[in-house]
Amino acid sequence: MTDLVFRATVERIDNAPLGIRGAFLDWIVHTRVLEIIAGTFAGDTFAFRVHSPARAGLAVGTTCTVTARWTGSGYTVDENRWRGAPEVT
Repeated sequence: MTDLVFRATVERIDNAPLGIRGAFLDWIVHTRVLEIIAGTFAGDTFAFRVHSPARAGLAVGTTCTVTARWTGSGYTVDENRWRGAPEVT
């Protein structure tokens, strides 16, 4: 597997269930994949966890470019990537 870069629209943001909370990543951002820019991904949706959607500038209906780094057992997304970034629309 390799890193993944794609354009997506935020469809919903949920609280992480208590059993899977940890590392202060208590929100799950669910996105609809619009376009794969780099890497390979066969799904239509991609979800990732963040500490604060508001701090990251993510809200339902926004479109953004997501960079997901392969960790060997899954992907991780840096929520600070969007702070102050003009690409979130």
